[in-house]
Amino acid sequence: MKKYLLLVEDEELWAKFKESIQKDINSEIMDLIEEKIKNG
Repeated sequence: MKKYLLLVEDEELWAKFKESIQKDINSEIMDLIEEKIKNG
C-alpha cells in the first residue's frame, strides 16, 4: 500500500469538507476518487 500526502491550501474549503464527511477522512477521499473514476 502506498501512502500519499494531501495538501489543502484553502482552509475554509477543507473545514467545510471535514464537517460534511460521514466516515474517516481517508475513506471519504477514496470514495471521491472512486466516484470520479466511474464518472470519467
